[in-house]
Amino acid sequence: MANSVRPWTSEDLETLKAMAGNHRREEIAAELNRGVSSVAVKAHQLGISLRYHALPKRRPSTTESAPGH
Repeated sequence: MANSVRPWTSEDLETLKAMAGNHRREEIAAELNRGVSSVAVKAHQLGISLRYHALPKRRPSTTESAPGH
């Protein structure tokens, strides 16, 4: 079975740019109905970083959790 190559539309590219950095590669690929490697290659070609920047979890400060305070 031959792999079919589906061209990237301008809408696909806008979605990729909007989701990059805010969503995991797998989530972007699912949204675009493409493979993870396809998304990674296109992002690289466009100079878009796919590094996911999750919001850090807030840890309670030591004064908040200390007994008797």
